[in-house]
Formats: sequence, C-alpha cells, structure tokens
Amino acid sequence: MRGILKWPLIIAAIVVVTRVVLERSGTSPAVNSLFSVVVLYLLICPVYFAIRLGASGVKRPYLSLLKAIAIYAALARAMVIPTYWLAYLYQWPEGRFSTNQGGVVGEGVTPLYAYLLIPLGAGLVWIVASVIIGGAVGSFFIAARRFASRAA
Repeated sequence: MRGILKWPLIIAAIVVVTRVVLERSGTSPAVNSLFSVVVLYLLICPVYFAIRLGASGVKRPYLSLLKAIAIYAALARAMVIPTYWLAYLYQWPEGRFSTNQGGVVGEGVTPLYAYLLIPLGAGLVWIVASVIIGGAVGSFFIAARRFASRAA
C-alpha cells in the first residue's frame, strides 16, 4: 500500500502548501480553488488507485481500493489540519477558514474547537465522503477494466 500512496501524498503536500501560499498572497478565490485537496481524494486519486489496483491483479481490488482511499484521505486531511490551526492563531480572513463555512475563524470559537473539534470533525466527514464517493468512482473504473478484459 505504501508504494501506491507515495506520489499522491507528495502531490497532496504540494497542493496544501501552494494553496496556503496563494491565499496568503491575495490570489483570487477562483485560482485558489484550483488547488484543492478535496478534488484529489474525491476524484483523482480514487481513479488512480483503481487503475493501479485493477492492473495489479490484487485478489480483492474493491476492498483494497476502499482501504487506499481511506488511508489517503486521512493522511491528506492530516496535512490540511495545521492550516486551520494557523488560520485560528493568525485569524486568517479567507472564506474557507470562517465559521460561516465550517472553519475556525470567527466569534465564539474557543481553542478547543479551533485546534481539535472542528478540524477533526471536518476530517472525519471528508474521510467518510471520500470513501463513499471516491469508492464509487474508483469501483466503476475497476468494474470497467474487468468487463473490458473479459470481453477481450
């Protein structure tokens, strides 16, 4: 599993850092949205994992896919959590950090909520969503590959 996760995690780290740098430098929200880890763990990486697992001949590719997505989403989300800590500490004004959008910057947010409850709660939601949505997308690609190989 480590081999299949290495490059997607490196890309996730680059995306997280790039997005924070762009946001802090005042780049438009439209540009910032292009650098989204959510797109990686909902769509792009599940397709990548499905292709890799489908080609490898793993005995249970669907279960392996779900495990890969869950691990990847958890680790990628762990990279995002420190950005929320910094946003709270420095009161960053970007929309994704505001309490209106489920973030940690706003009135009445205590350190317990900012450093622990909100980031972990959001992380759990995204991990579950990634397994469900990414699992469905990736499973489609595994099934299509199996169908194509049986037809040939």
